[in-house]
Amino acid sequence: MSLSARVQIAVFGLSGLVALALAGSTPAWSAERSALAEQIETQLNARHADKGIRHQVTIKTPRAQWPGCQRPKLTLPDGNRLTGNMSVAVQCERKQFLQVMVEAEGRYWVAEQAIPAGEAITRSQIGTRSGPLSKLPAGLAFQPQEIVGSVASRAFRPGQPIIASQLRKSWRIKTGDEVDVILSGEGFRIRSKGKAMSNAAVDESVRIRMASGQVISGNVAVNGDVVVRQ
Repeated sequence: MSLSARVQIAVFGLSGLVALALAGSTPAWSAERSALAEQIETQLNARHADKGIRHQVTIKTPRAQWPGCQRPKLTLPDGNRLTGNMSVAVQCERKQFLQVMVEAEGRYWVAEQAIPAGEAITRSQIGTRSGPLSKLPAGLAFQPQEIVGSVASRAFRPGQPIIASQLRKSWRIKTGDEVDVILSGEGFRIRSKGKAMSNAAVDESVRIRMASGQVISGNVAVNGDVVVRQ
């Protein structure tokens, strides 16, 4: 074999070994990226733990602009957004911001049958679905107790996600109802009668016109009494 051939084989062998070594190793920045993304995911998951949602974070900011320490202090943006582009504050020696894309999946509630507007919703009328949340409306209801017993403020079609803002509490008192009014304070408790001037649910405030013509405000109790504390 000629000297030229032996040199070509040697060079090929060396480059091949380098290629194999690179292919079988994980770049250090890749592991760091994963750790930082997971740190953000952990905080997002904790924020929405009551909803049972799992997040996946992709960091969009170029690697050269990431913080230098391994476990920076993170501050998530205010609000309850579940998905989309977000800006996360990170701090090592100095504070900076990372642009991230957040995806999420979880279980949410939908109408299993048509629910007319103004109808109180029962447990049999709703069911769950699971999957990605990014293309669903904001404000999804994630807990059945948010829904059952509430009144639909708009009609829901079968399969339509239940949105919390499209529900209202069932009225315990309606306009014109005669109600018992309990005036209580330090060492006294007086029961009287009055008429409701608006609709109100349990724990909501309602204005009452007393027999004397005086208008007072109190909170609606579970039994329908209006409690006024002096």
